[in-house]
Amino acid sequence: MTQSLYSTKDAFDVYICYLALKRHFTSNYDYFKYNGKVNARIDAFENRKDKFFFFKLAKRKDYKDFLLANIVVNPDVWVGDLVDSETSNDNFISWSKRQQSLSYVFSNELDELNEDFNTNFVVEDGQYPRILSLYNMKRVSIETLVILNDLTKCFKYWDKTINDTIVYPSINNIVNKYGPFLNYDKSKMRKICLDKYNAIL
Repeated sequence: MTQSLYSTKDAFDVYICYLALKRHFTSNYDYFKYNGKVNARIDAFENRKDKFFFFKLAKRKDYKDFLLANIVVNPDVWVGDLVDSETSNDNFISWSKRQQSLSYVFSNELDELNEDFNTNFVVEDGQYPRILSLYNMKRVSIETLVILNDLTKCFKYWDKTINDTIVYPSINNIVNKYGPFLNYDKSKMRKICLDKYNAIL
């Protein structure tokens, strides 16, 4: 009986984390402001038809990172598509590798940019700048985009100049929502940029 209650509490904790992360990326809810807490009742959780998936995820000690890695890719992802899924595991592995060597990833991805640093951010005729095109082609990661935005505040400029009102807003949202989850040394990242480009950051 004790083990059953303990397992239910673990699964419920995963459920709360799942709800909080999804709401953070899809609404005005702020995960950090509310410390990942949402209004939910354990008795209501026990009546959910999909609770089995949360029990399975509760076996992972890294369930929060696993959820974050996948919700960043698809904020509307259903929990059932995360369990025993090759795609979700690949997303998590890729995300984990980027976190473990973030400065290395950032430095390598900067090599994709034009030699003239500023030209990578310029919007012409309302079209995507090079850096966003590289992101859409998956040649630049979400982490690099977050860091560059932190260093240059480029999204404030793009908000006023990019014509796309369908895809761009979702990219903007993900970058702004994901930023607080990303831990990095801003001074170190700035130095990497300065070492590669003659840019004022």
